[in-house]
Amino acid sequence: MIIPDLAALVVHHRSYQTLGATLAALVSGGVAPDRLLVVDNSEEPGRRAEVDRLLPPGAHAIYCANAGYGAAVNRGASWHEENTHKWQYLLVATHESKPEADCLGLLRAALAEDPGTAVVGPVLVTGDEGKTIWSRGGHFTRVLGLPRHRGHLQARSCLAVDLPQPVSWLDGALLMFRRGILAQYPIDESYFLYMEEADHHQTLQRHGWKVKVNPRAFAWQQSNGVPPFYLTRNIQIFHAKNGSRFQALVSAPYLLARSVGRDLIKQQHMGTFRPLLAGLQSGRVLASAARAKQPVGVIIVNPLGGALRHYTKALHQHLVDAGIPVQVKSLDEPSVSGKHRLAWLLEYVELLGWVGWHKRRRSVPPRILVTWPVLGFWDLLLVKVLCGSSSWVVYHDPTPLVRSTGSGRAVSAFVGKVKGLPEALVHSEEAAEAMCGRGFADGLTVVRHPVLPYPSERPPTETVKHDPDRRPRIRVLGQYKPDRDLDLLESLAVRLGSRYDCEIIGRGWPTVKGWRVDARFVPEDELDHLIAGSTVILIPYKRFFQSGIAIRALEQAVPVVGRSETSLGDLFGPQSGLLVGEQYGAAGDVDAWLGAIDFAATNGRAEAYWAAESFHRQAADDWALLAAPRNPLT
Repeated sequence: MIIPDLAALVVHHRSYQTLGATLAALVSGGVAPDRLLVVDNSEEPGRRAEVDRLLPPGAHAIYCANAGYGAAVNRGASWHEENTHKWQYLLVATHESKPEADCLGLLRAALAEDPGTAVVGPVLVTGDEGKTIWSRGGHFTRVLGLPRHRGHLQARSCLAVDLPQPVSWLDGALLMFRRGILAQYPIDESYFLYMEEADHHQTLQRHGWKVKVNPRAFAWQQSNGVPPFYLTRNIQIFHAKNGSRFQALVSAPYLLARSVGRDLIKQQHMGTFRPLLAGLQSGRVLASAARAKQPVGVIIVNPLGGALRHYTKALHQHLVDAGIPVQVKSLDEPSVSGKHRLAWLLEYVELLGWVGWHKRRRSVPPRILVTWPVLGFWDLLLVKVLCGSSSWVVYHDPTPLVRSTGSGRAVSAFVGKVKGLPEALVHSEEAAEAMCGRGFADGLTVVRHPVLPYPSERPPTETVKHDPDRRPRIRVLGQYKPDRDLDLLESLAVRLGSRYDCEIIGRGWPTVKGWRVDARFVPEDELDHLIAGSTVILIPYKRFFQSGIAIRALEQAVPVVGRSETSLGDLFGPQSGLLVGEQYGAAGDVDAWLGAIDFAATNGRAEAYWAAESFHRQAADDWALLAAPRNPLT
């Protein structure tokens, strides 16, 4: 039975005696002949007619120089993108691999069931009757990080049937990819042969994709082992990109010594010594080049896993979009986890210590980004000691309204005298001025608040038509703090009450005359619904460095009304009709606020849409430039 959304490519190199059986097995397993491509890198022009005769009717072949397995796969994937239509999955096979009858259908089903899986492979079997397992996915040894097959040479009869499961890597003999994966993440062609698939699968996992083996799918393959030259050569390239400094230094010499020792014990001629030594020497050069090309990764440490979950999600997306490898390590704050504050602080320090240790042992050390300073300005000193001076700490509120640990002037004066502190990040010029006033002008960077893109591809209409049975709804969202302008809210309610529904939802709010107050904590998921159901979001704050509520509203193109001299001016532009200028005084001119609210209710959604698109583009540029290796944002 043909699988209609499946394309396939076979990498062939001088194995004419097995190619025909492989092609027949693929067609029998569900590959349509007109979606089957042979990429031949045999470099034997005189035998191309032989390849053509082996092709099923309608199948295709392209001939290229032998630049290795990865180059052939990349070439074949590009050919399908350009020449084959209406496919969603790509099968990659080598010239001796033969899937069993239901293998391809099971692999496709595993990809279809989990959109987060990039590639899936079968259990590979070998031997005359396929009764011996060659590989059911791969793992790496704990100390040296050497690739090893799971279940290698075990009896097939011992394998328990199970659901698809994540693995560290898969053998490249037979793989099924989701469409677009190889276009976005091509295989590294510097390996030529051996370990390129393990490297590729590490790359996919760093970018958030899963790699799985399906234990119910089987394919037969035969392997001649690893050429000694590529064994010591490629392990060095691999660890330069994926391993620790210790593994990059020790693994190849260990493989050479083990091979020589084995030959001596067996009293065999040491025929592998020279190619192993040549691979060791060649690998050093290539590993150095690979290390220089590697993007410096980022580990995000989020100690407020509840409050900053959305912030961290947007930040992670910016870095991933910029091609930066990212890991996220989060802790839930006591209000979410129920733990004592001291236990949370100890977990935070332990987490910083772990990521610092992980950073120091990597061949290409990542940078650490802390999303919230749990101990105020003390965090700069703590992160310097545990994670190094190349780290970042985000300061959302350099001068908090509520007294907090480590935010006093005595602490900032002491910490500010320390040399080589991590870089402090802020999200507005106002916050930067406050940090400078505390003595942290050096190593300070203004970078826009992370923001997710507006999901719609179509701009909203200029005028929002409201349901005639429901009045426009103005909402104030978020926790109460002393900078909330209660006098302004009460004055607005007198003028708005006949035309708008006025609601305040957030923890700690007192009664506000003319407003329906729901003083409770609002969960993340509900917050999105509350914003989406609002006509206007009001930000009645006297002073703030940035507003997470305004950012969340921007992500949904819901108009926000507030003061222009705040960070809202960065979001919408200081001349926006949504904002009230500073000339209207501390309490604000009620008529000016009413005008901004009426503008927001009629034309504000279109303005919010364009602001969302512009701010997201600028924020993406800021974070990409900040995290770019050896090219810091200034």
